[in-house]
Amino acid sequence: MAITELQNMGKLAFLISQNVDNLHLKSGIHPDLLAELHGNVTKLRCQGCGFKCDNFPDLTTCPICGGRLASSVVNFGDPLPEKELKEAEWHSRHSDLFIVVGSSLVVYPAAEMPRIALESGSKLVIINQQETPLDSVCHLRFRERAGEVLPQAIASLKKLVVR
Repeated sequence: MAITELQNMGKLAFLISQNVDNLHLKSGIHPDLLAELHGNVTKLRCQGCGFKCDNFPDLTTCPICGGRLASSVVNFGDPLPEKELKEAEWHSRHSDLFIVVGSSLVVYPAAEMPRIALESGSKLVIINQQETPLDSVCHLRFRERAGEVLPQAIASLKKLVVR
């Protein structure tokens, strides 16, 4: 919900997620601002053209190209969705602030995104209880749970931001 609040304040340019649980969309994140790199349990993806849609049991054929629809969840060894990966890389290169929330930063290629952002001049904030490979190069580091840090950070930001 804190990330959705950032969106509602106009402070979220893009969200890159490895979660497949649909909670970002359910919380109100706009689909155009979200790259679900590992898919979504509630979505189907066309094996031919990459079209995504809600998962209905009787839906098996893509309405765009006629290709086969399958779960959008990416299993180990499967390629990541090309469109989402390209968007994630682009936004990483063009970010001025990149916030990592709850990631160990060891699963690639998602773990590469904060590195891309850093190399492009972005500031890096990491919120994760365990160590990450980027702890020594980030600009701000929180070792608490995201649920402890984000709501307080958003409340402080709201006091500073004049609409």
